[in-house]
Amino acid sequence: MGQPQSKPSKPSKPRFPQPGDHIYCERKGGLYDHHGIYVGDGMVIHLRGAAKKLGELPACHRCGGKRVENGEIAKVCIDCFLDGETLQIYDYGVPVLEFISRKRGTCCTSRSKPPHEVISAATDLLERNGFGPYDMFTNNCEHFAVYCKTGSKVSYQILGRIELATTAAPAGILAGAAVAAGYGASGSM
Repeated sequence: MGQPQSKPSKPSKPRFPQPGDHIYCERKGGLYDHHGIYVGDGMVIHLRGAAKKLGELPACHRCGGKRVENGEIAKVCIDCFLDGETLQIYDYGVPVLEFISRKRGTCCTSRSKPPHEVISAATDLLERNGFGPYDMFTNNCEHFAVYCKTGSKVSYQILGRIELATTAAPAGILAGAAVAAGYGASGSM
């Protein structure tokens, strides 16, 4: 498992996840990030895409007996979640100017619920398979993790891709951030 970073766009002291943290790691060489909720005891609850649920998860001596799969949601050890990638911790309550300057899908301006509420939300969704089918644009792993942390269903990673597609001008980025912040405040399940 690699060393975690709290803010990937700035040098910072590494920290290890605490129960209730929203964690993520790069996939496909940085093409996208995969998100989940660290629930403690080395375990992560996350929403999986269709490609991940086609076959059995590989045998794992660390989480094999504790692993839980319920439809699209799974609880696995942090090593299985990371799949060899570097652990990063998503930041909540960042100032708007910092949000604008950071890579989308790494932070948001919304405040997080307390850790016990985050873990309870993730566990409840796992137990009742209550988050719905995976959809890259409207119901992905970041939607799941942000929902557990804030109660709002949003993916800033997807909104960032939309920002880039619409314009690369600074005014467009600022407008995109305003739209993303508004969506995060009002976008709920």
